[in-house]
Amino acid sequence: MIIETGSITTAEKEGGGSRRMVMKKDETSRRASWSGIAEQLEYWIESGRLQAGQRLPSEESLAKELGCHRDTLRTAIRCLAGEGKLTRRKGSGFTVAMPRFRRNLYDFEPLWYFLQQNRRQFTSRVISMERLKPVPRVARLLKLNEAGEAYRLCRLRFLDGTPAILETTYLSALRVRDLERFDLAKNSLLEIMATEYGIYADSGNQTLSITYADEMEAELLQIPVLQPLLLLRGVTRDDYGIPIESFSAVIRNDQFGFKGILRAGEPDSRELV
Repeated sequence: MIIETGSITTAEKEGGGSRRMVMKKDETSRRASWSGIAEQLEYWIESGRLQAGQRLPSEESLAKELGCHRDTLRTAIRCLAGEGKLTRRKGSGFTVAMPRFRRNLYDFEPLWYFLQQNRRQFTSRVISMERLKPVPRVARLLKLNEAGEAYRLCRLRFLDGTPAILETTYLSALRVRDLERFDLAKNSLLEIMATEYGIYADSGNQTLSITYADEMEAELLQIPVLQPLLLLRGVTRDDYGIPIESFSAVIRNDQFGFKGILRAGEPDSRELV
């Protein structure tokens, strides 16, 4: 008689007597198998055995060295690719991703400043800029009245020549008149606001979550549709507490990462949005 209970199968010999217990292979054991392979590959990357930009060895040789089935290896590789540790190129398989730029979530200086400090090339391309009546959520964040208009600026950001961030910024049209006269592909928006309009960024808040690339985002960022992306949203305020900008950015997680620094005994007065 065979009695199945969860992941354990109990087999009882006919005629009574002894029993034997057989573990049934379930999803947990399979997951442990490929996760162990993923950890080994990740260790090779961190230890330098696999260098950034290096193409992975063939599936056959890797599976043989790691002592696993090729299907198990493929699952581990897909996992690491989803985490941004491997990248896939058409016709050349998987390669080790370049080290991601990691930024503290609480840092307030412009992104280009930190990239320059780390000797990374950061460039931009303006996708669109228009003056319009914003949706109610944006109008509320910018504290605009019913007739208030805003500039919507969409820029594609490149890290070392690779499209990495698609950023959309809304600004009160009343506070930054004739913004279109500036080259926002080559100049810092916050610097223009300070030098040309006398508006100085002083504080802000932001939230970080996950989204998935739609067709337009996938095309601009040169990634597959529905690839996971980081979604950063926030508001920047001036030294009077008045909102300067409302922004959102979809970010390739194989190019950027974020970290938080926690300290015990220090109360945090930051507001959540």
